Amino acid sequence: MSEDSEYIYFDLESARKLLPWLKRELQALKQLRYSTEIVLVNGNKEELEKYVANIDKIVREITGKGIILRDPDIGLVDFPAVINGRPAYLCWKVDEDDIRYWHYAEEGFRGRKEITGKEDILSFL
Repeated sequence: MSEDSEYIYFDLESARKLLPWLKRELQALKQLRYSTEIVLVNGNKEELEKYVANIDKIVREITGKGIILRDPDIGLVDFPAVINGRPAYLCWKVDEDDIRYWHYAEEGFRGRKEITGKEDILSFL
């Protein structure tokens, strides 16, 4: 998804549908990043290029769906949303079983709040 493309906004249901796929992709990404470090130490340029291309492919697939990859090392992603009429994110980490947190766009990870069901989460999908 390029900088000038339109945002995709998620509601809980649409974001949750992507979690099984996203979990697999993030786990594959983590393994590829680990393998890339090993190949880098060994100095095999051809193999390194292959791993980097695979990493790039996974990142493009994730971001192409409108998901923001915040920290691949811990599997942290944000799903853009509009909550209570303001730009926000549904926040999820790969080790969490469900999307349980959100934060306004300006707050970041430290501003995560638990989803209570009282939030007005709009969808523009």
